[in-house]
Amino acid sequence: MTLAAIVAHDPNLVIGKDGDLPWHYSEDLKYFKRTTMGHPMIMGRVVFEELDEKPLPGRENIILSRSSDYDHVPTFSSIEEALQYVKDEEITFIIGGGKVYRQFMDRIDKLFVTEIKETFEGDTYFPEYRDDIGSTWKEIKREDKQELSFVVYERMK
Repeated sequence: MTLAAIVAHDPNLVIGKDGDLPWHYSEDLKYFKRTTMGHPMIMGRVVFEELDEKPLPGRENIILSRSSDYDHVPTFSSIEEALQYVKDEEITFIIGGGKVYRQFMDRIDKLFVTEIKETFEGDTYFPEYRDDIGSTWKEIKREDKQELSFVVYERMK
């Protein structure tokens, strides 16, 4: 199984503010949907609550939580349990939040990154990975747009 993170961040690695995205780019939302459609997604409890506890359609939503259990979606209290659950999948996406990204970072095989060019205020950050481009990560695809860039990185073997 390929374990992938999908994230949008600004130049300072901001990914969130007050439990929400600090920006709205419809192109990024379409990219997220297109990329994750049909694949399981692992997210933290806070991200799921930001979605009003409504699973995103067309994808299995898997929640990591030590404090809540949801009847309508698979919920696990540990990373190991969640990974065991998706072990036979072709690709599984980690979709946040900040703590969940940090917990999975050493296991991630691919990064699907939307680089937001504008700087935003925020309180949640993606882990620093850019210093490791060329040693840990190699860029395998890039699509530059006016306000953002879609970049895919692969962990070097």
